[in-house]
Amino acid sequence: KDGRVIDISISSQAVFDDDGNFAGVEGIYRDITQRKNLERELHRMASTDTLTGMANRRVFLERAEAAFAHARTENQPLALLMLDLDHFKHINDNHGHIIGDRVLTSVAQTITRHLRASDTLARWGGEEFVILTPLRLNAAVALAEKMRQLIADRPIPPVGAISASLGVAELNMGENGEELLHRADAALYRAKATGRNRVAAAGD
Repeated sequence: KDGRVIDISISSQAVFDDDGNFAGVEGIYRDITQRKNLERELHRMASTDTLTGMANRRVFLERAEAAFAHARTENQPLALLMLDLDHFKHINDNHGHIIGDRVLTSVAQTITRHLRASDTLARWGGEEFVILTPLRLNAAVALAEKMRQLIADRPIPPVGAISASLGVAELNMGENGEELLHRADAALYRAKATGRNRVAAAGD
């Protein structure tokens, strides 16, 4: 009545009388809601980044493997975006880790609101995020530029304006996930090295 979902466990066995005739079924009903809730919470904690609420690296890699297999089988495009916040250490040093966490949460919300259901987003670690999207390279670069601009246009008190650099790579035929990650990371490094607050694509 209160809208709660109740999990139950029912075990039963046949009952016979003294002459060996079937007399009915005896059952035991157990309310296992608390145990199931705990199991669900443990699964959530193991698969979710506790700060941002998005998928963590482990879950991203699991989903990425399925996406790679689908892209190869169906000959569909797939691109990886790696996003890193610029000068994030300065934010922590100047404003403290609580404000740094606020920045990460705000950026995560901004990214999440502008992605499609077909995109896979995760916190890769620290101030770095990854997005796997079924797009060709040019469209993925456009998406990355959109993310960069959205972040730059949204000041976060008391830090003010922040920026991000992004590297983009499209999955090549015969390429594995590790190779795709390496090329996207190399593109991200180039975006950082050439001034930050920009997008670089693998192969530029």
